[in-house]
Amino acid sequence: MKKVLSGALMFASITIAALVLWTVVYNHRQRLSDRRLIAIAVADAVKSAHGPIKYSFADELMRLNPGCCIVRHSGHEWLRFPARLYEDGLSVVQMSYMVGGISQAYYLKEFAIDADGKIVDTRGIEETTRRRW
Repeated sequence: MKKVLSGALMFASITIAALVLWTVVYNHRQRLSDRRLIAIAVADAVKSAHGPIKYSFADELMRLNPGCCIVRHSGHEWLRFPARLYEDGLSVVQMSYMVGGISQAYYLKEFAIDADGKIVDTRGIEETTRRRW
């Protein structure tokens, strides 16, 4: 019985140490540049168009919505599990771009992007005014 208990304790200790080490290493990886993060977010926004205005290319969305995007490297309270585990390694791109012509509707979207350029989490909402950062 003592061997089983000590084996289980050793397994648990190694597992916890491995998770802590993985978290530290993951959170200290080099981040992508702000320009690259914005390019990833804009490309995804073009693919998942909302409202009557459809953008054909990322350049078109950026040209028609100057100042649409900012990048934040902290303050990710809205992330869900499991993204919360490695939020220090994430960057959040916030976008506000026009999706409705006459109605002047804007779509506010946030993208959590990891150091590999993978979109980990998103959220968005349609608004009647454009947010200025």
